Amino acid sequence: MRYGVLAAVLVSTATLGGCAQGVLDPKGPIASAEREILFNSLGIMLAIVIPTILAILGVAFWFRSSNRRAVYLPDFQYSGRLELLVWSIPAMTVILVGGVAWIGAHDLAPTKAISSTVKPVNVQVVSLDWKWLFIYPEQGIASVNRLTVPVGTPISSESANFTPAEVALSSRIIPS
Repeated sequence: MRYGVLAAVLVSTATLGGCAQGVLDPKGPIASAEREILFNSLGIMLAIVIPTILAILGVAFWFRSSNRRAVYLPDFQYSGRLELLVWSIPAMTVILVGGVAWIGAHDLAPTKAISSTVKPVNVQVVSLDWKWLFIYPEQGIASVNRLTVPVGTPISSESANFTPAEVALSSRIIPS
């Protein structure tokens, strides 16, 4: 048993040791804004979860069998104030987190131009079978499977799909 846990820890450490980049290591203004939305939502949710856990522990401690000061009310049926409290806090949390996500998503809309002092590079992206064709019309050049853009330059891209299949799904990610 001991060796199994040790082996699991060592395998996990070796596997995750190569993870240098991720969601919490943004490389640009959009990724930084998404990280901020993530942390804001996490903070809002933790502001609810932590007091809830503390309240559960407090109620369990107060109503333990050895506490003679705790009063048992067998005829208790309904409390409007308690119902309002129990249902309003989660509703406000959902509204607040939804508002943060809504506003953040609209601020980061892909159709919105990124503010920059540099003129964006216009790139036409064509999806072909098992490869990408990047056409730079202003420069009069094209490349296959390699997108080259100067550092700090915004990209204005137009996509097209020329796969002969009836239904083709293509996606791309531009790493830092």
